[in-house]
Amino acid sequence: MWGESSRCVAHKHEHHTQALLCLARRRADVLFAMLRDGTFYEPQPVRAVTPQT
Repeated sequence: MWGESSRCVAHKHEHHTQALLCLARRRADVLFAMLRDGTFYEPQPVRAVTPQT
């Protein structure tokens, strides 16, 4: 039901160190996949949010 990132950082009773380790694992997984696939990080442009009237 909850996504991995929600389980990692949004759970209010989770210890701070555990949350940091979870985020570090996710970052390491991304870096490993980039090395494995021979790709580079390509940031996506941020879309401006306009208030709805």
